[in-house]
Amino acid sequence: MSVLLSCRAPTRLRFAATLLASATIFNAHAAAPEHETHEDHAGPHFTLTEALQRAEARHPLFASWRARDSAAEARGVQAGLRPAPELGLTIENVFGSGESSAYSGAETTLSFSQLIERGGLRDRRVDTAGAERELLTTEGEIARLDLRAEIARRFVHVLSDQAQLGITHEATELAQGTLAEVERRVNAARSPLAERSRAQVTLERARLDEEHAEHELLSSRRHLAAATGSTEADFGEAEGDLLALPPVATFEVLLTQMQATPDVLRFASQARVRESELRLAQARRTPGLRVGAGVRRLEARDDFGLVFEASLPLFGASSERGNVLEAEARLAQVGPEREQAMLKAQAQLYDVYQELNHARVEVESQRERVVPAIEDALKQTQIAYDRGRYSLLELRDAQTEWAAQRRRLIQAAAEFHGHLIEIQRLTGAPAPNRVSHE
Repeated sequence: MSVLLSCRAPTRLRFAATLLASATIFNAHAAAPEHETHEDHAGPHFTLTEALQRAEARHPLFASWRARDSAAEARGVQAGLRPAPELGLTIENVFGSGESSAYSGAETTLSFSQLIERGGLRDRRVDTAGAERELLTTEGEIARLDLRAEIARRFVHVLSDQAQLGITHEATELAQGTLAEVERRVNAARSPLAERSRAQVTLERARLDEEHAEHELLSSRRHLAAATGSTEADFGEAEGDLLALPPVATFEVLLTQMQATPDVLRFASQARVRESELRLAQARRTPGLRVGAGVRRLEARDDFGLVFEASLPLFGASSERGNVLEAEARLAQVGPEREQAMLKAQAQLYDVYQELNHARVEVESQRERVVPAIEDALKQTQIAYDRGRYSLLELRDAQTEWAAQRRRLIQAAAEFHGHLIEIQRLTGAPAPNRVSHE
């Protein structure tokens, strides 16, 4: 790979990020360009696995979902509680007129009552709370997959920027070498002064490109740090191999894998929640029975008596009819929503799959034919220029095209891995738990 990624310049570039379609996303071994930027990149190389582990430990998303899960667990506990008994005190026939004046004719009742839930209402509440927690867990897994995919995309971006910086550094070295050669020719009266000015302009542009690449790398590192839950890019150079293109399963296999993703399983969880809500609404149609007993004191006769009471709401089924109909409609809504989401996801998967295949073809074409050809053309142009057969303009064009094709190779490789990350996200592929080193 070093033959493809370096021409005449002594600097060698190894760079980043291969994604595996199976259990691993990245198969890593590479170093970033030997070039200093304004940010300290000292320290061991930074792998995707380390980035994901850092996110698990630092990113507020995970703490937030743990808190939400605790809240859902608490709702389940609350749903399982029985109605609390009630203690009542009633005073009648006081502060009136005649025999009911003051407190002489008062009747005081101390009672104890309890609501008895019927129709399995408590069990239905518990079932609904459990289904809601299960749905929350699925949604948490979806958020986790989204974050891990974002980290992978940011990681690829860093690797791409590292490679682009290396290319611009080599282009600067080429421009410096060309300027030195032109100055020797001008001093020997073999070239006009205008060529030295042109070579100086080319070198200045190359330096500006290199400075811009430095800034791009600093920004992408900061974005990667933010995705892992850090405010500073306090890690070393990213490690991986962008030019390693792993095989990808057929579209039919990917469609099958999509059926078991958290995005699809969420609809199954939603269906269970809606079914639980419907059963809960149906259970509420059976009203609860309130029973009680107490002691009554009659002040006028200085007597005591027992009091018993029972109450049952009327027309309980009719009052819950709207809630039952709403629950039925919400349950019927889940199926069509799942079909709609699957149609959209399948179309998206097909688009990304086609783009992935196109990116693979372009990477292989650039790597195996275009870049070697442009490197050979630059070498021959340099030889012809040294012999006075080509002009400085032709040499500059060859150098510019050489750098452009190498940049395009890196860009196409980054696009391939970006599409692969999206496919893995759509099919729910797991993130790596280790990184292979060659």
